[in-house]
Amino acid sequence: MGVIPWRPEGHTASGADECRLCAEISAPFAGATSVTRQIRQILPPALIVLVGLVLAVVDGGAMAWLGAGVAAGILSGAAYVWVSRRILRRAAHNAHALEIRASSEEADRRVELVIRQFEWAVNDVAKLRSNLTHAEATVQALTERGRQREHQMEQLVRQISQLRERLAEVAMAASALQPSAAEPARASSDAVRFSFGLHLDGPRARLELQTAANSESPTRLRVMDRDGQIVAVSGMAVVSVDGTLEFQLEPPLDLIADLDEGREINYAIEALVDQEWKPVRLRDTGRRTRSIVDIQGRLSRVPDVSDTSRPADTVQGRRSTLN
Repeated sequence: MGVIPWRPEGHTASGADECRLCAEISAPFAGATSVTRQIRQILPPALIVLVGLVLAVVDGGAMAWLGAGVAAGILSGAAYVWVSRRILRRAAHNAHALEIRASSEEADRRVELVIRQFEWAVNDVAKLRSNLTHAEATVQALTERGRQREHQMEQLVRQISQLRERLAEVAMAASALQPSAAEPARASSDAVRFSFGLHLDGPRARLELQTAANSESPTRLRVMDRDGQIVAVSGMAVVSVDGTLEFQLEPPLDLIADLDEGREINYAIEALVDQEWKPVRLRDTGRRTRSIVDIQGRLSRVPDVSDTSRPADTVQGRRSTLN
């Protein structure tokens, strides 16, 4: 933006009329002395003109012509100065108006740039606010979806618990219909032969049983204590690569310890064959495995250390005291 310097010391009472802006600024201060200054400026030329006119009228000789010439010269000089002053004043006013117009246009341009930058800033703020609103809506939707999934998981866990309870009730009802474990032992021809191994997974232990697949293959296994209460029930059988049926149980730890040491067990193990629970005869394969986790976080199964010194077939036709 252009700036017009203000030099009040460069303007006098005679030049105050040459600049409109300067005249407006200095008007309050020069109003009282403007008339006196004008009189002081006009008085000497007027006296000279008057003397010349008197000489021209009184004496008709050379002095008359000299006075008339002086008066004419002063009058013509005054007229020239007056005309030049008006021209210069008009030029100064035009130049001042151009400077004011240029300054006004520059100020308008700068104001327009500031307004445009403000509009850009407002648009950026509005965009950021819209993004914030969208992000908050997304977070709220994800939170609500997470709550729904937690609720669904709770329902699934509750249903699984109910199914387990129902399965235990069904197994107990089925055991109540069958002869008690305290009755005389069944004939050896009714027993189902199984071979077993033990798998140790930290504090948990799993009993793995295998039997041949035939027309009279069992579908489930169960473990009962001396009171006839069911303490463990297996899932459905899995067919291995060699065609045998494999069951898995998580019985009490004292049963695992008795099987591992080769002692008589105090539990009854039965297999469901054609809607009938039959006793189970066990044969120890000597297989003992455990679970380990490698440095890459992968879970794998390895033979137990004590498995190397255990014979492959330690007990033939092992039966429980309840069977």
